[in-house]
Amino acid sequence: MFTTERLVLRGFEDNDLDDLLALRNDARVVRMLSAQPVAPRPTKYKEYLKTLAENSTIGFTIIHKETGQFIGQCSIKVAEPVKNRDGSFGISMLPRFWGKGYGMEATWFTVDHAFKALGVQRVSLDVLEGNEAAIKLYKRIGFKEEGRKRRANWVDGHWEDSLSMGVLDDEWAEMYWKR
Repeated sequence: MFTTERLVLRGFEDNDLDDLLALRNDARVVRMLSAQPVAPRPTKYKEYLKTLAENSTIGFTIIHKETGQFIGQCSIKVAEPVKNRDGSFGISMLPRFWGKGYGMEATWFTVDHAFKALGVQRVSLDVLEGNEAAIKLYKRIGFKEEGRKRRANWVDGHWEDSLSMGVLDDEWAEMYWKR
């Protein structure tokens, strides 16, 4: 378990499944998270969520330090082949916690931990262009746009691109460790 100024980042527990299902059943979250259709997920979907959590190289349940409230989840999965040391980052949070800096706090800690503890040489992510707040956050902490898949997602009556972003270990070190 790790703590930041306002968060507890702990490993997945079975009792997180109800909160994770509620997160994945919130249309506002799914809209920002995936190119999959926005549709309610059945209770059986918890099995898939458990598998995702257990197969992450680093997987955190994000908890509010003061209140103990579930905020969301974030993870790093080191992609195959492992020799390339590329960690894929993902995060999702309940909308009531958006815009308060919790995403920044959890993202920064998780990426920093991946570089220090896993020795990855890069952290990558994909984000839909409609998720402007996330893109702004990622750029602010050092991610760079590395590619764009045009018209990757049909949503709300229009096409959106999917952006690939990444940050390298030496870039991260220069920004945060050599001060």
